Amino acid sequence: MNKPALRLVAALVALTAVQTACYNRYNISTDELTNLDSSHIARSVVVKDSAGMDVSVSATTPIKVQTATSEFSVSPFNFALTESQLVAPDYDLLLSREDVTGAVVSEFNPTKTWSLAAGGLLAAVGAFVLIGASSGSSSVGN
Repeated sequence: MNKPALRLVAALVALTAVQTACYNRYNISTDELTNLDSSHIARSVVVKDSAGMDVSVSATTPIKVQTATSEFSVSPFNFALTESQLVAPDYDLLLSREDVTGAVVSEFNPTKTWSLAAGGLLAAVGAFVLIGASSGSSSVGN
């Protein structure tokens, strides 16, 4: 692979890695997860994360239920967490409550998102300036 292509691939990988910057992620316990099941339908619910911080969860907030070996997406207020199981019909998910170790709530962060967009724009402008400056001049003779 030539150097310019390798640099492009490296830049794309770096951009992919920072895409997660648009969200703040919070770990919540199984007990806090019960506040987000279908028996608590609301516009927004505040739960406590593992550090004791308040996290606001709405119907569009991404949630991933954690087990010892994997994570499963669920929609807030659209699953049932009983004493024996977790049922999420929209994801065709049935888990034993004993297997559920907690959840990760992803809260959208507009400041990080705008910073990421501005950084990408600055990188693109910088690349065009660098290409223009390094190309030199050419003249067409008759």
